[in-house]
Amino acid sequence: PFKSSSVRISYFNSTVNESFAPAEVILPSLPPFKSSSMRISYFNSTVNESFAPADVILPPLPPFKSSTLTEPTAWTLTVSKGTKKRKSIVCYCAKCGSTSITNELYKIVFGKPWDYPLTEPWIQELDSTRWEGLGKKVRKIDFGKTSSFAVIRDPKERIMSAFRSKVGCQGSVDISDRSRMVPKLLRLAGLPTKFASNPLDGFGLCLNETVYLQALFMIHMQALQGKLNVHFLPQHLHCFRHAPLSNWTVVTTVESPKARCDLELVVLGKSAGENCSLIKT
Repeated sequence: PFKSSSVRISYFNSTVNESFAPAEVILPSLPPFKSSSMRISYFNSTVNESFAPADVILPPLPPFKSSTLTEPTAWTLTVSKGTKKRKSIVCYCAKCGSTSITNELYKIVFGKPWDYPLTEPWIQELDSTRWEGLGKKVRKIDFGKTSSFAVIRDPKERIMSAFRSKVGCQGSVDISDRSRMVPKLLRLAGLPTKFASNPLDGFGLCLNETVYLQALFMIHMQALQGKLNVHFLPQHLHCFRHAPLSNWTVVTTVESPKARCDLELVVLGKSAGENCSLIKT
């Protein structure tokens, strides 16, 4: 073990100062590794090595235990096209821009914006009555000749987005989610609740950045990442668990200038080619 005030370290390609950790917390030591032993992409990279800068060296992580995997979820969407029906497959992970994607998807399908109140069922639940029976949840994806659309996000950005909205101690955090997720994350990592902090607002416990990243690292070292909540679940264990990247018609990010038109093309089979960006300027 080492004292939190004694060392500056780096987790998951994100260098953080140990002063983030409460002074009384002693973080468990990480197993040693040879920095020259393995060059890999970020721990939850979905695509290829281009996501990791060439000079980034990360410790090798063990494979996950498949028996612990939270099953991935994709959606089949069937829309009427004249007298025919068109089927497509859509997949997006939590913290990958799912709200933006599904809002746009709803407008593409129904020709109007989502105007329901901020209550369950959420817009991401395509099998709810609000989607009028057009969506169906699938666990294993059978593409056949069906067009498909998957959304990804830079892994480091996604990890920190989940931190800020789900477990952080201040800012635009979902307090209700935080009260549930922090204890579960610590238990999965094998860390006691003394590693948590008291939030500046709201109730329950929160995590600072250092403890959060340490907990994720320990979960991966125990090959338990398949049990993570969907907001922290590595992207390659979601849309691409049973369907490799090469099988998808479109794999994109919400920042892509073509994202909306690509989605429209997959779902409707055609696109006007106008207002293709999901990011409004």
